[in-house]
This record gives sequence, structure tokens and C-alpha cells, in this order.
Amino acid sequence: MAYCPVCKSEIDADATTCYICGTDLTDKTASEWVVIGTVEDKLSADFAKETLTSCNIPAVVFSRSGFFGSIGLPLNPFYKSSTSEFEVSVPRQFRDEAADTLEMTLGDKWQRKDD
Repeated sequence: MAYCPVCKSEIDADATTCYICGTDLTDKTASEWVVIGTVEDKLSADFAKETLTSCNIPAVVFSRSGFFGSIGLPLNPFYKSSTSEFEVSVPRQFRDEAADTLEMTLGDKWQRKDD
């Protein structure tokens, strides 16, 4: 088995596209992607991705808390209170610019990952 360089999901060795994040696996010039931080809600996660994309910074946002779909339905039991968490990843060369951009636009909703 192989792993996606962006989301680290397990994929077939002959796959040309990651089933999870859609990364083109045939692009040999692809750069290393890094997690730059987290946001706590689906709306902020969508805003973070849109903001970075509009600044020509490639970005991928993953739910790490059991949320899925376009409306962020919880997979965890309804009686258990927990916050959602969405990780924001960008190519390494955009790390500082992307983190600074999200800090300015999202404020307290943004949690920068310590290096």
C-alpha cells in the first residue's frame, strides 16, 4: 500500500488520484504538504479554504473530529459534547504566508500549529 503525500490516507499503489483529498498522484513535482493549524467549526473551515484559494495558496481542509459532508454532520454520539476540529494543510513553501493570512482573517477561530 501507498500513502497520499497530502492527507496521508492509505491508497492503492497504482492510484492516480487520492480517493480522500483528490491530490493528483502522477505529479512528481508536487511539494510536501504540512498542517499549519486548526479551526473549530465548519463555517470557519470553509472560510479558511476559500480565503487561501483566493490568495492563490493551495489548501486542503480535513475534519479530524468525526464531521463529514457539506453540512458537518457529527458522527459522535449526540449526548457527548465535544468540539469539532478541522486541520488546514498547505504546501510547505506557503506555510508562513497562509498562517499569517488566516490569523488576520479568522482571529480567535484560528489555532496556529506550533513548529
